[in-house]
Amino acid sequence: MSPTADQSKNAKAEKMKDKIRTAYMEYRLLKGEFPGSVFAFCKELKVKEAEFYAHYNSFSQIESDFWKSKLKTTISRLKDSSDWTGFSSREKLLAFYFTWFEELLQERSFALLSFPDKPSTPFSDNPLDATKSHFEDFVKELLTEGEGNGEIASRGPVSARYADMLWMQFVFLFNYWRKDQSAGFEHTDAAIEKSVNLGFDLMGKGIVESLVDFGKFLLKQDR
Repeated sequence: MSPTADQSKNAKAEKMKDKIRTAYMEYRLLKGEFPGSVFAFCKELKVKEAEFYAHYNSFSQIESDFWKSKLKTTISRLKDSSDWTGFSSREKLLAFYFTWFEELLQERSFALLSFPDKPSTPFSDNPLDATKSHFEDFVKELLTEGEGNGEIASRGPVSARYADMLWMQFVFLFNYWRKDQSAGFEHTDAAIEKSVNLGFDLMGKGIVESLVDFGKFLLKQDR
């Protein structure tokens, strides 16, 4: 098969995948519930079940695909920017969050429907399991870069937990954004700046070392 034929086949497959995902999202938004079955969904969409299973094995996988697609688009937009390479790690994470929520805002209704308000964090459940690994791969690049240029302190085993800390930050900011009622989500913007600055201050040189040094001083005075 020629490269042109391959491209045509891939484009056709991607078009069908997008058709299925768009129809599913519209169904959820308009009816407020999951389709009764893949069979019923495909019949309404006028496609064969085999077409559905060629791209997705379940409805939950469509939701996972939505979140992964949003994250990949966000990262691609950032890395394609001419300003990206000149940013510090702190600035890159700030840019990530602002771009991420800008992407989500385009389909906020589905994002909120995908994760209705509930006591437990949505990030321990599907469909964001796969998204977590992509996010961590991204922030590990920033952490490595930050340690290399001295922006982030290397603290042995503690450094290995930085990615986990940033995932918790990601969870916090997402939950904050979905509940934010401020005009233009200005409170979310403020939360992003404050949480990212706090995180980098904690990972940077100075604060932790000062706390340890002060703790040692206090212990010496008690002897």
